[in-house]
Amino acid sequence: MNRAKLIFNQTLMISTAILFGMGIRTAILFVTAGEYMISWQWYIPLSIIAVGFLCALASLILYDDSATGKVNMRVRVCLHCILVLAIVSLSGHFFNWYSSLAEYLIIVIMYIIIYAFVWIATVWMLKVDEKKINDAISEIRDEE
Repeated sequence: MNRAKLIFNQTLMISTAILFGMGIRTAILFVTAGEYMISWQWYIPLSIIAVGFLCALASLILYDDSATGKVNMRVRVCLHCILVLAIVSLSGHFFNWYSSLAEYLIIVIMYIIIYAFVWIATVWMLKVDEKKINDAISEIRDEE
């Protein structure tokens, strides 16, 4: 999968998952406490897309071909996880997604769930692409 396709797919997955998570959070708070947690200003949808894009760009750390021998993959995954958490935390503060520690903890829990979802979906997409390439190579070999 090329990098542009990876960034596009991850941006869509992350943005959709953030929107879904914020909607669930608001619905739970409305049912349990009768209050609206999120005031949906005009910039909230744009902030969700921007955060999704920034988090997808951070994924390029994992696909840096020049650093395969220099840096262990585990270190790159840890750096990626910390970088994405920093992006989400700073963006959440900047865009007023949370205003207290309890609200921030909800954002962190959502981050963990979304991070795992995007990892699983990305690995699945990479495997599907790999299978398509292998099938195409097999067809070429069969024709020869």
